[in-house]
Amino acid sequence: DILAPGERRRVLVELNDTAHAVDENATVVSLYEAQVAATPDATAVTFGAESLTYAEFAAKVNRLARHLISVGVGPESLVALGIARSLDMLVAMYAVQAAGGGYVPLDPDHPAERIAHVLDTAAPVCVLAADGFDVTADVPVFAVETIDTAAYSAEPITDAERLGALVPSNAAYVLFTSGSTGRPKGV
Repeated sequence: DILAPGERRRVLVELNDTAHAVDENATVVSLYEAQVAATPDATAVTFGAESLTYAEFAAKVNRLARHLISVGVGPESLVALGIARSLDMLVAMYAVQAAGGGYVPLDPDHPAERIAHVLDTAAPVCVLAADGFDVTADVPVFAVETIDTAAYSAEPITDAERLGALVPSNAAYVLFTSGSTGRPKGV
């Protein structure tokens, strides 16, 4: 042994102690909203040279979430995201969840056949896509750069505004794997 007994206990037990109380009614959205309320002026996200505080990020999220609710996104519904890694992608992910839905990421580098299969299988309410992301879908496709959310409130969304109440068991996202058959499967 290279560690003394006290050091060994500290490394193996104390530093790895993850036991803590968990609110069984908490959702991803409620935990996120608590962080926004606690640290509105702290940096929430940074991508490249651009950063947003929690308050700025939440305003964008809440406005987009209200748009999503207006087109039918709610608990247990899905929204496909055809957005490359960016601040827009993060805003879209949180907006879908704030509306109550789960997101389905689409990789713009994947073949059109795979994307079509994912969309057919997931049956999203809509697709949020970056400008230039060519997606053919039987559902509304919204370019995130051109959605006008200015008329929507930036305030936190209430369950009364949602199409249903959020519960911890709601789907947060669906990822498509290659699957054992070679066809993408949502998990």
